[in-house]
Amino acid sequence: MANQSANAFRGFAPSSAKLSRVVLLGAVALLGIALLGLGPAGAASLFNVANVRVDVTAKDAVVARERGMAKAETLAMQVLLKRLAPLSWQERLPSFSHREIEGLVAGVAIHSEKTSARRYIGVVDVRFYPDAVRQLLTSRSIPFVESQASPISILPVMLEDDVVATDASTDWRQAWERLDLDNGVAPAELAALRDDLEAGTVKAVLAGDEGAYATLRSTYGYGGLVVAVGEIAEGFFRLHLVGDDAAGDVDAVATTAVDPHDLEGTEERVARLGLGILERRWKQRLDPAFEAAVEVPLRRGALYPEEASTIPDEALGRVGAVIEFFSVRDWQQIHFGLQRVEDLRDFEIVSRSARTAEVVFDYEGSADQLQAVLAQNGIGLYERDGTLVMRAIGP
Repeated sequence: MANQSANAFRGFAPSSAKLSRVVLLGAVALLGIALLGLGPAGAASLFNVANVRVDVTAKDAVVARERGMAKAETLAMQVLLKRLAPLSWQERLPSFSHREIEGLVAGVAIHSEKTSARRYIGVVDVRFYPDAVRQLLTSRSIPFVESQASPISILPVMLEDDVVATDASTDWRQAWERLDLDNGVAPAELAALRDDLEAGTVKAVLAGDEGAYATLRSTYGYGGLVVAVGEIAEGFFRLHLVGDDAAGDVDAVATTAVDPHDLEGTEERVARLGLGILERRWKQRLDPAFEAAVEVPLRRGALYPEEASTIPDEALGRVGAVIEFFSVRDWQQIHFGLQRVEDLRDFEIVSRSARTAEVVFDYEGSADQLQAVLAQNGIGLYERDGTLVMRAIGP
């Protein structure tokens, strides 16, 4: 079986530009779609979805390619829906059949494709008719937003053993390049890593040193700049976004487990998570009435450590909370304390003001367990009118 699989894929090779054009023309007859180039009509737009990846196996190459194109259009529609829908609608978005979707597609452009006797692998862009999409969403009473943030620059940097890891930073940057940075609600371009960038400067920026950030921003060009710092330690990939985007100051942290067999996939997953943070920040600004913190069913408890707080014993999953702090010391105590909680994952600062911060994260245990482990790290967990509140406790 292994030998058969190896033989089946010996024919895999990237298609040449000429061959791609021939295959595209044939696909018009097969799929009934208009295939448009990447000229002015394919310029950046909220209704374009770039870098859609598909990998499909079928009974033969023709069927595999047909299904690959259909899958690409379906995946692109899912991306488009999440992009256009406000935050308050993200969990209520419906699914559409490919028959409903294909009439919305204005064009498909292929970046790369590989074929074998039964398999198709492709990276494509899908462009939708804006008016047709608007009409569909309106008919389903789905609200949508079409305001894009001002473009910013993102500087991907990997730190290893207190140094800027050049090769790892290149891989990390490539993970961001595989995303659709042009067409989303928070468009961005990638800044090139300079050889003279030192880890000390990066760490100073992460620590909130405004002077270090101002120097870095002037070095990489004025305007919005977000530094996307990645670090791998103890089997986890930690992302720290810091800087300034169209929604204001950025200071967000997310962590996820590293797949030891697919570091490239892990990096792309984390980069996608980081881009999602920036997109949600802009959407929250457009939709200020949206309550960013995810509701967790709680019985009314106490606001202060000396009062009893009763929280149901059930798994939390995605958790939203408000952090209250009255000094830099309070903030640091809470921020660093949360990082020490092993079962707390994908921590994100959604917004931050002078005295509060709205955060979301994943927690596998119950609220009682979370309350106990936070207390061990100097953080009190309370409930106020259905919202979780965190405050520093102890001396």
